[in-house]
Amino acid sequence: MPVETRVDAAPDAMRRYFAAELRRLRTERGLTQEQAARLMTFSASLVAEVEKLRRVPTEPFAVRCDEVFATDGFFTRMVQAMPRGYPKWFQPFVKLEAEALALHSFEVQVVPGLLQTEDYARAVLNTWPPKKPEEIEKQVRARLQRQELLVRHDMPRLWFVLDESVLRRPMGDDDVMSEQLRRLIEHAELPNLSLQVLPYAQAKKAPTSGSFVVLTSPDRSRFLYMEGPGDGRVTPDQAIVESYTEALDAARAQALPVEDSIAFIAGLRSELYGHR
Repeated sequence: MPVETRVDAAPDAMRRYFAAELRRLRTERGLTQEQAARLMTFSASLVAEVEKLRRVPTEPFAVRCDEVFATDGFFTRMVQAMPRGYPKWFQPFVKLEAEALALHSFEVQVVPGLLQTEDYARAVLNTWPPKKPEEIEKQVRARLQRQELLVRHDMPRLWFVLDESVLRRPMGDDDVMSEQLRRLIEHAELPNLSLQVLPYAQAKKAPTSGSFVVLTSPDRSRFLYMEGPGDGRVTPDQAIVESYTEALDAARAQALPVEDSIAFIAGLRSELYGHR
């Protein structure tokens, strides 16, 4: 029997309701979090974090809840009614990112959102333009929610090339930066994730057009995402996508191999922040 959705509930109340219903339906069926996670094709840690209100459920997660527990779209409707915290111009990218088979990124400014720690994300969002504290926290939660990609069983192929300036640009205090570099090293161990560093000394022929992302959708179409101050856009123009793909290939060719990149990050962390 379908369960009614209170779309007018406060965001935190909606998350509690979502978590409570997930836990209730799971236990009624005699499923552990691990068993439910296998049926949903997500990780047990993600199910646990959603139930403990440590992670905001995404629409793909909600869809699988509805399929596994036969709830006639209840979980999906609830998630769709939750305020997200994404700027309107960023929402097309978030949808593509959530469904992507592959995501290849070149970054020259800050650590990509998928790899940011909570404190680093908060420091980044606290830069220009000025925002109210409540807006920053809303965007931090939304950014962390996107990181569900990293714990999915069907995690997309992720490839990041970071300019050395990304690692050296301070965001927050030394503890924030030390933890962020440690997190990059940790993420580099994920089976579907490749991380390369482009050192200053090897960047003579690197792309100079700024940061960008090339995404591959489930139907094998490719899209380009570029972001500027306070704005961003997605384009399906294949001539433009191909041009940036070639630029990305050039950056990858000049960047350090993956193992050397991890060692570079570890060495820089030790050099700049000691044993924090």
